[in-house]
Amino acid sequence: MKQSPAEEQDDVVSFDGTRLAARRTGEGSPTPLLIINAVGTSTSVWRRIAADVARERPVITWDLRGLNYSELPRSDRIDPSAHVEDAVAVTDHFGAEQVAVAAWSTGTRIALEFAAAYPDRTRALTLVNGGYGHALRRLRFLEFASLLPVGAGLTKYVAGFLESPFRNVTRRPEFAGLIRQSGAVGPTADIPGLVEMAHEVADSDLHQLLSTYSAIAGDGAPELLEQVQAQTLLVAGGRDQITSMRMMEKMAARIPGARLEVFDEATHYLPFEFASRLSEALRKFLSETEPLDGD
Repeated sequence: MKQSPAEEQDDVVSFDGTRLAARRTGEGSPTPLLIINAVGTSTSVWRRIAADVARERPVITWDLRGLNYSELPRSDRIDPSAHVEDAVAVTDHFGAEQVAVAAWSTGTRIALEFAAAYPDRTRALTLVNGGYGHALRRLRFLEFASLLPVGAGLTKYVAGFLESPFRNVTRRPEFAGLIRQSGAVGPTADIPGLVEMAHEVADSDLHQLLSTYSAIAGDGAPELLEQVQAQTLLVAGGRDQITSMRMMEKMAARIPGARLEVFDEATHYLPFEFASRLSEALRKFLSETEPLDGD
């Protein structure tokens, strides 16, 4: 378990003895915001938004088991339910009986399972650029993101050969320019933030990362949608090539009372492209579910 050089973290022991790197920032009495990170990512995705939220309510997060600053799992559990139990351990550690949940990309698959399994603990749910898993059968909708979990599951067997070259590429001076020129992100993207996220991913154990991605993203569970009882905000990118608008619209239709907000010019990396707008939408939504003192 690595020690974070940049920020304080708490050592939380989960159900199978795995030690998780957890963090809590901000103060106040409103329900804390629990951020569920995407596979391989940590604070870089949410830094600007979390800083805004933390001025109004506590923000809790942790590194997924086996990734970033959390230790490798002490069991073979890396399925979505295992990460949900990790979330319970983290929220219990910080004394949060109820939380609002926010997640991006693959983190949304865990967030949906958390909300379905623990409705009494989930006050609100915000899902950004993510869905309920990319099962291979969704290829019939020409959603080629469904191939990604399969690819990750195969690539993990050669991860040892790829880890060092991948890490070296993300450390090259021209890497930031490559991101900007790739066309994968919009012109408003926070390139230093994206580079930091790439470093987080590259610094992870690549075999563990690919295994975890395959276990989470490849586990399609649309049946969770009707089980969500919390007020739900869905945020989609109009140019997202990974989480399709079809999936986001299906989620909006099947989660009771869910609201879908579309950022037309955003890609899958919406939090880096429209951080201020996302922060405003999230904080407004949270204030509607639980008004702040004085509101």
